[in-house]
Amino acid sequence: MQRIARFALAALAVLALAACQRAGSQAGPAPAAAGAIKQLSAGTLVAGKPLAAPRGKVVLTLSGAIGARNRGGALALDLASLHRMRTVQLVATEPFLKRKVTFTGVLVSDLLALAKVPASATQVHMHALDDYQVDFKLTDVAASRMLLATKADGKPIPVGKAGPIRIVFPDDATLGRNSDLWIWSVNQMRLH
Repeated sequence: MQRIARFALAALAVLALAACQRAGSQAGPAPAAAGAIKQLSAGTLVAGKPLAAPRGKVVLTLSGAIGARNRGGALALDLASLHRMRTVQLVATEPFLKRKVTFTGVLVSDLLALAKVPASATQVHMHALDDYQVDFKLTDVAASRMLLATKADGKPIPVGKAGPIRIVFPDDATLGRNSDLWIWSVNQMRLH
């Protein structure tokens, strides 16, 4: 019952925020409710636009079943590229710290749209700097509202603290209940 009430409150907060943004309110957005995903920026790097090769250090490489490439057969992204995408914020319970953390980043579903992943692809294989690996069904990626976080509590995430990018989940995402799926220091995604 609490989950339903929490979901209803989060949905109302998202709807209220959307209404304020449409009305052009000068008051600014309300703080995100726990579990709610709040858009911070629409971004300029979107699906369908040309993708230049990154100028900075590559932090993420997508390969396999993708239609957008900027470095050989892969899509290479630096942090600046990720920050030019639609940016969202999520307050979630971090399973290792056991407290609420405000994460900022991009939805993995937006990232896959940017990479032009075809409808025939069914899985994404994620690899981390420490060689940890996790596989996700693409249907689960969209349903979970999985976030590729670049900041925690407003600060860049250093490699020594699970960065520079990591996967996080809203509190109500079923996948997020398994802490083994909170893969950090992600550096590669291969689509199948």
